Amino acid sequence: MTASGVVYPLVGLLVLVVPGLALQLAAGVRDKLWLAALTVPASIGVYVVAGVVSGIPGIAFTVVEVLIVTAVLVAIVFGAAVLVRRRTGPVGATAAAEPPSWLPVLPGRLVLAAQVVGALLCLLAVALAFQPWRSGLGGWDTFPQEHDTIIHTVLVGYISHTGNGAPWELLPLDMLTGQPVSFYPSGLPLTAALSGELAGGPVVGFNVINALCAGPAFVLGSAALVAAVLRRLNAGRDWTALAGGVAAIVAAGLYRPGVNLLHDGGIAPNAVAMSLTPGLIAAVITIGRGQWLRAVLLGLGVAGVFAVHPSMVASVGGSLVVFWIVEAFTRSGRAAWKGQLPMLAVGAVIAAVAAAGQLIGSVGQATRTGSWQPDIGPAPFGDAVGTNLVLSYGGYFDPKQGYAQLAAGLLALLGVAAVLMTRRAWGALAMWLFWLFVSVDFKVSPTSGVGSLIGSAFYKSYVRIQAHVSLFVPLLAALGVVFLAIGAAKLAAKWERLPAFASALRKPAMPAAVLAGLILVGYLLGASRQYEHMNAKIVAQRYAAPEFVRVNDDDRKAADWLKAHVKPGERVMNSANDGSTYSYVADDVPVVNVVTLGAIQAPYTYELLKSFRDYPSDPKIRQILLSLNVAYVYTDSEAPTMGAGPGAPNNWLGKPTFTLAPGLQHLDGLPGLSEVFTAGTVKIYRLDRTALESTTP
Repeated sequence: MTASGVVYPLVGLLVLVVPGLALQLAAGVRDKLWLAALTVPASIGVYVVAGVVSGIPGIAFTVVEVLIVTAVLVAIVFGAAVLVRRRTGPVGATAAAEPPSWLPVLPGRLVLAAQVVGALLCLLAVALAFQPWRSGLGGWDTFPQEHDTIIHTVLVGYISHTGNGAPWELLPLDMLTGQPVSFYPSGLPLTAALSGELAGGPVVGFNVINALCAGPAFVLGSAALVAAVLRRLNAGRDWTALAGGVAAIVAAGLYRPGVNLLHDGGIAPNAVAMSLTPGLIAAVITIGRGQWLRAVLLGLGVAGVFAVHPSMVASVGGSLVVFWIVEAFTRSGRAAWKGQLPMLAVGAVIAAVAAAGQLIGSVGQATRTGSWQPDIGPAPFGDAVGTNLVLSYGGYFDPKQGYAQLAAGLLALLGVAAVLMTRRAWGALAMWLFWLFVSVDFKVSPTSGVGSLIGSAFYKSYVRIQAHVSLFVPLLAALGVVFLAIGAAKLAAKWERLPAFASALRKPAMPAAVLAGLILVGYLLGASRQYEHMNAKIVAQRYAAPEFVRVNDDDRKAADWLKAHVKPGERVMNSANDGSTYSYVADDVPVVNVVTLGAIQAPYTYELLKSFRDYPSDPKIRQILLSLNVAYVYTDSEAPTMGAGPGAPNNWLGKPTFTLAPGLQHLDGLPGLSEVFTAGTVKIYRLDRTALESTTP
């Protein structure tokens, strides 16, 4: 492992942790659940605020600006915390509730041991979740090959090159003027740009932040969620810690959401937003009466995840609504909701203010998001249910659905049985059942029904909808393992013919903990290792050993050549479906197209994709080229085929798939166009402006 292989993720970790952790510590938060759940969302929320602050006076969004904004926010929160403590005493100080009678209590000397074991399991899970990304990427500077990552990396590059970070500045369709702007959620690009600024550049920053959020952050959020559910049951610190460790281990090996979404399309913002969803839910359901500063931090975290992808409103909101409805049938649930309501109201106001720019921009995109056609056809009910229960891989990796994460699925079903038998943790079961229903309904009838309606928030993309089921698998699996172990230990304790040498079984707490440990060891030695290896293989298919190539060393060479030759004010004509956009991402070479099919707000983008080669006979095309000062043309004879869907503006393409831009084919021999660079399938042409001005049809 090289030094950069260690430094880059450490820098990314600092970027994700420092602001959120500093704010929580300043607010007096020492709750490990909240520190695990809200640190990353709150950090991203700080960057969203810093982006807005940078855009108002027109200063650059940089590490220095972010540090100043962070320091100001920390000072404000700390000052408020001091005032609150002077008036009301310690924030959130509550008496510890007695554990329920059904829960065996570990001996005092073993409570700390259980907490240590839980923490160690979380650390092991973090390593297991991070490993597939470290190995599958093949290097932190590896260019991603998928389609959606084109836009994501361009945004990271633009923020890095220009310092523009306000929501009304992102996504620009012209890299030189910054106009026009087509709104794109910027929580992930802002965070990745900061990481890249500190070490490695835009691509490294993007890869590192994706890996840390889809891996370790998801693991810790899953642990926090099961801890939150058990806290509402008044479970002790010992069982809560052990259950959190179990949830973390199960989460570490899951294919969804992170690995799946980044493999099938490179859907990075959705992958990150969903990975942060369990932690955000955990924070929401554990906020207590009078915890006003926590409410502020929660609002900031919500704003951060919303800025990553606005669909989190459905992911988090839908899950919480179901949780609260079910909890409302219990006296304790109603009491908790009543105490939380003022805090949640404050959090909602803070979130709306902090993410106002993102909110305004996303409203304009809502209709377009829901207008997409489903990406799957109807499937039999049995297939829809079965593949979701056994967690089949599916997608582009496993189109015949021949592989599944069966062990994780079975543990989740064990959790379902545990909830039904114990009649506890109904809210946890309800969230999983809700998304199972949505996923099954969408797969059975993708054009109508509840699944299709909710799926509109996710481009009616089954891979995004189905990923929600996995968000609650670690929660149910942990409840299943812990409740099963306790139940089995209690049954053994009641056995009248228990041998004398097994008298220790008469006290079920210790045997239950041992049994839970044995189940987990079996899972680690079997399923967990297999899942880690499989996830690494799947990640590699888009990075270290790609199944298709959009950008390679030839594109890197072309980018280096263009960087040395393109003069200020000149642009490079290109198709964003090949590796040309990475000339801009890595080397700040201004390309014409950053959207693969062109943009409706900038008609020249798709007009050139369609008709660039007609410039000798088309005065409109010549005028566009002259006004843009296009000096070079970047072509690649090989590019991946992508689905065009409804994404081609004005249906200029006229077909459902897109590979090579028709306007950039057969260019040899055109007047004023001369080949100046070749590397493999990549060619660069020089376009003579004088010839353009003098060309007549």
